Amino acid sequence: MLRILLFVLIAIGLLGEAEKAAAAARDVVDRETLKNFVLEAKSLLDSAQDEAERTAILESFRTDEKWKHGPIYIFITGFDGTGFFHATQPEREGVNGIDTEDSNGVKVTQQNIAAAQAGGGFTEYLWDNPAIEGEDESPKISYVAPIEIEGTSYYIGAGLYLTEDQTNVAPISWGSLKGQV
Repeated sequence: MLRILLFVLIAIGLLGEAEKAAAAARDVVDRETLKNFVLEAKSLLDSAQDEAERTAILESFRTDEKWKHGPIYIFITGFDGTGFFHATQPEREGVNGIDTEDSNGVKVTQQNIAAAQAGGGFTEYLWDNPAIEGEDESPKISYVAPIEIEGTSYYIGAGLYLTEDQTNVAPISWGSLKGQV
């Protein structure tokens, strides 16, 4: 009887850990939850049986609060730099951003492609934060992972705005760069 009770307690503990690993957009607060969020979205897309199911999943990424909450959302980009899907800015779909730079000159899309081609990873850069008015960019970290959709290689990712003590990105604005010239 003690063995059964021990087994049940271990199983409940493992179930609790599995539930922690599943992340919703509103739960993304650090690197670990960001990575879990992206990998869960990738897994969901990988499980799609056909184009109709994949389209429904992508639509849920756009509309369901599990997948989009404030500045946390899913994006998918081709290894050539062309946007395939963007939950908050559909106008970026079909647009090539291979040379997109932050105010420090970081080639954001190229950095994401390199991380995804290496099997997945984190990237850091400066990006406009919709929660902050003005022209200054904020430190942002993304987690990207490779994904294959209908025989084409892409990366799937999401990003999180961080405080300065959570990132290695220097907060430099265009204004301060112009003043240094």
